[in-house]
Amino acid sequence: MKRLAGKFLAVASIVTLSLGLDIPNNHVVSTKWLQKNLTNKELVIIDTRKPKEYKAGHIKGAVNYPKGSFFKGKLGTIPKLYTPTKEIERLLKNAGVTDDSTVVFYSAGKKNKDFADAASGVWNLWLYGFKKSAVLNGGYTKWVSEKRKITTSTPKIKKSDIELDTFDRSIIAGLPDIIGAIYNDDIQITDARTAKFYRGEDKRKDLKRHGRIPTAKLTPVIRYVKKTKNFYEFLSPKEARKTLYNGGFGIELDKPLIIYCNTGHKARGLWFVAKFIAGLKDVRVFDGSMVEYSRSSFPVDTGEPME
Repeated sequence: MKRLAGKFLAVASIVTLSLGLDIPNNHVVSTKWLQKNLTNKELVIIDTRKPKEYKAGHIKGAVNYPKGSFFKGKLGTIPKLYTPTKEIERLLKNAGVTDDSTVVFYSAGKKNKDFADAASGVWNLWLYGFKKSAVLNGGYTKWVSEKRKITTSTPKIKKSDIELDTFDRSIIAGLPDIIGAIYNDDIQITDARTAKFYRGEDKRKDLKRHGRIPTAKLTPVIRYVKKTKNFYEFLSPKEARKTLYNGGFGIELDKPLIIYCNTGHKARGLWFVAKFIAGLKDVRVFDGSMVEYSRSSFPVDTGEPME
């Protein structure tokens, strides 16, 4: 009887292990967590830095998909939309991602906007129903600052046969959604860019008109990390919520939110913060962002807001 019980416990532990890696509910993993799970076969690490940075040194086992890998979509003259299904499938297959994998994205971590590179990877996977993904807090710079091992060797990856059959429309907004939100007090719009873009004081060439979408609040994505030594880490949930609310001048935490920037890059970063760190329930990204809106005939506001 004791032998049978022992065999049962052994089988149970195998089953538990096969359930996959556990990631925090906020989809942010620490360098300590990554180090602990570095040799786990279900872990896939994706480096979102530039190829030359990756070649100079990266975390062992990481494959290199620069941030542009997640902006391959195009509709007419609107570039840099979410990457189409087949291309995302190709990327995941070549990285060895299976249905049982947990994917950790990391960015450089040396600038206050870097985390959006990794967050964009999470957003693209979430869009297609793959939700076992996370961002490395502090990025590559924190990993190196802690004197953890790096390599210049490219990993040998066994190609997978993963297929994606889900499209989560709840995290994406189009131009009609934006227009509806302008005239609906129950839906908020926020601008993840810096103030000069918000006021229309920039000279960005891919914008046909400069300024902001009417009713949008200014909520720069760079506010949601803080510098520790030479790297940037996320604010705590309490700090993130306080910063989003901004003493009543920001966004209301219990209302649906649509985020935009110029091309959707910073918007995806703020989506990650709002959804996973601050815990907002209904957050969408206007993927065409200001590049698309500026080509429309709908109004654009400039200067300081009247309210």
